[in-house]
Amino acid sequence: MPPELSLIVVDDMRFSRVVLEQSLRKIGYTDIRLAPTGAEALKMATERRADVILADWVMPGMSGLDLLDEIRRLDERRHWYTAVLLFTAKGENEALLEAFRRGVDDYLVKPPEANALAARVYGAGRIASLHNALLQTADAVQAANRELIASNQIDALTGLGNRRYLEQRIEAMLRVAQARHGGVCVALVAIDHFKRINERYSYDIGDDMLNNVALRLRNAVRPTDVITRHGEDTFAIAMAYQEPSLPRPDLFARLVETTGMRAYHSDMGDIEITVSVGAHCHHSDQAIEPLSTFIGAAEDNLAAAKVAGRNGFIYR
Repeated sequence: MPPELSLIVVDDMRFSRVVLEQSLRKIGYTDIRLAPTGAEALKMATERRADVILADWVMPGMSGLDLLDEIRRLDERRHWYTAVLLFTAKGENEALLEAFRRGVDDYLVKPPEANALAARVYGAGRIASLHNALLQTADAVQAANRELIASNQIDALTGLGNRRYLEQRIEAMLRVAQARHGGVCVALVAIDHFKRINERYSYDIGDDMLNNVALRLRNAVRPTDVITRHGEDTFAIAMAYQEPSLPRPDLFARLVETTGMRAYHSDMGDIEITVSVGAHCHHSDQAIEPLSTFIGAAEDNLAAAKVAGRNGFIYR
């Protein structure tokens, strides 16, 4: 039997909805809701969370990609992850690439073959379960961290560690890297022109945005990476690696894409944001730098990234 999942099938063609429902029931799924439009599927997901949404790509009104964007916004507000599968007759690589850039988890060509449908839904369910387990763990850690605020190592707004906590963790990571021939990286992620956002909208919206970016960062990095608040508009991620080869630059590009390529949804409408990233890494075959020099190098790279333009990174 497949794992228990809550599924929503959305397709503007009734015949397609019924066929998909029958196929899913044959596989063993029972919690299946059917929606004729993207708007109705969004309403269903809002009223009761779904693990996986299977949506037609091309629909009148709200398309499958539009629904995907709305589901991602909804998930951000309620600390949940919904896996989204798109059904498409399209074969163009460009269209599929755009779908994955916007956060789709997988796709199937219509009409789906039974085994392929079973495999993709099972995989999507695992993706959702893993994401939600990590989110629950992060929420539990955040709740526990609030109790440590008195120790001056936790940022009261985001529940993340502060600079003092970051320094302690980096020192520990560097010692382990030297002993085990690994490496350590620190990446600083700054929201561009954050002061203007506070002034134009409100400090409450600015605070919500900071918490939203913190959540996006949690979804972008490994559970073992340490995320802290480094300044008013800046976050730091400390990453330890056992292997000598440190992250490729595309890791830092992913941080930019995850945090700065999607608008922040607020009560005053969508707010476009951009970020700048500066990173610095240490290899075990190098002499250990003083902590201030190590973090300072990342700060210098962040400053250079800001000068170079928005939604960019510098790693050297």
